Amino acid sequence: MSLLRSGAPLWQWTLHQPSDLVAGRVFGSADLTATTDELTIVSRDGTPFEMGLPLAGPVDLAHWPLLRLAMQSDHGGVVDLIYQPLESAEPCSAHHAATVSRDKTQLAIDLRDLAWRSTDGRTCRPPGVVAYMLRLRVTLPAGAMLTVHSAALASTESTSLPAVIDRQIADIHLSGAEAADAWMPQPDALARYRTPIVRLPENASAEAMLLLRDRIRQYWPAAIILPFGQPLSAEASSHMPTWLDAGVCCLYLGWLIWLAMRQRPGVIRPWTEIAAIATGPFWLIAGLHWGPEPSLPSIAAFLGALIYGGQSEWRRRPVEWSWWGRRWSDWLYPLVPLPVAAALTWADGHHLIHLDGRHILAYIGWALVQQWAVLALVMGRLERTGLPRTTVILVTASLFGLLHTPNGSLMQLCALAELWWAWSFMRSPRLIPIALAHAASALLVESGLTGHLLRSLEVSARFFL
Repeated sequence: MSLLRSGAPLWQWTLHQPSDLVAGRVFGSADLTATTDELTIVSRDGTPFEMGLPLAGPVDLAHWPLLRLAMQSDHGGVVDLIYQPLESAEPCSAHHAATVSRDKTQLAIDLRDLAWRSTDGRTCRPPGVVAYMLRLRVTLPAGAMLTVHSAALASTESTSLPAVIDRQIADIHLSGAEAADAWMPQPDALARYRTPIVRLPENASAEAMLLLRDRIRQYWPAAIILPFGQPLSAEASSHMPTWLDAGVCCLYLGWLIWLAMRQRPGVIRPWTEIAAIATGPFWLIAGLHWGPEPSLPSIAAFLGALIYGGQSEWRRRPVEWSWWGRRWSDWLYPLVPLPVAAALTWADGHHLIHLDGRHILAYIGWALVQQWAVLALVMGRLERTGLPRTTVILVTASLFGLLHTPNGSLMQLCALAELWWAWSFMRSPRLIPIALAHAASALLVESGLTGHLLRSLEVSARFFL
């Protein structure tokens, strides 16, 4: 809102490090280096090279058609532009969109005035909403140097917004009568608005509201999207003040230290220890503190809970559980949810998406941490409370599901899977087979099911990205 009211760019790129470009590099025969506040590119042989501007979400090139580039070359050269709205659409390019030289440090390119062509030479429309690719193609003589500082999109029109957006004001009210993934705006509304205030349907689920939000941004990336009956708050953040967050964290960590100091061999206070171990993770995740700007006190509380649980287990050696399976059944029983995940993917999923090897290894480690905390630490103490075995399994699965708040579909899938894994652990307390089964099931779901039945595997505030 502040950017819209001030007329500042909604989409801009500071190009200071290779990581500020797509894939962290230049595509073509050129050498890329970074200086203090700019990128330097040297052409090797005079052939064109390309730079991709990262798109975190859709950008509106129809209503923000002025591309401003802060770049300079020590020799004359030509800049071409390439855009591709969606992965399934064909790219279009505009040749000789601008020229670079030693005399120019700023370029302003009106995308509406360029002649856009597809790869086979057909005429393309000027770009509208682009969500997949926006690239610069630069041609310089061999050995010539280009310095690039920034890029930004600007508009030729001013934005008029109400001074106060209360709980009723809206340009478009959505009724929820049609499926969220099939919603389309009326043609006259699409032509009339560029930053509409859109009200989501009343009583819509979190998943439905997020689907509608993403659908609306396919047509109006700058839309102001609000839940039904909710005013737009003037506050920058709804989080508790930093001093209060840090103060509560210090009290919690002090409590953990006090409990650790009072711990004696053979003395177990299961409910107290369950509360001590569970508070940190629930504070971080269920408290919606894990997001683009995570709360450092919440992360400290999360790590403190794991450290407390780990030292507690260490001081109680030998423990009842072990890491590795000893029999084939220890490895096979935890895999039962895997064919269930495969069936869901086959019934309501899509073709499998390639997952990066580092992501797979990281998730295996994260699955091991989760199962160690839930099964070895929490369920191990629940078993000492005197509750029936069935109740212990149900409580363990419910807690595991709640650790995936507010992702409702994922919470249900995780709770169901943990019912089986908790039973398997109670039958044979071996952690690594269960962690590997957890990781295999989750990675299969992430690769083939996310996007429809399951929006994503994100939890806490990251679910709303």
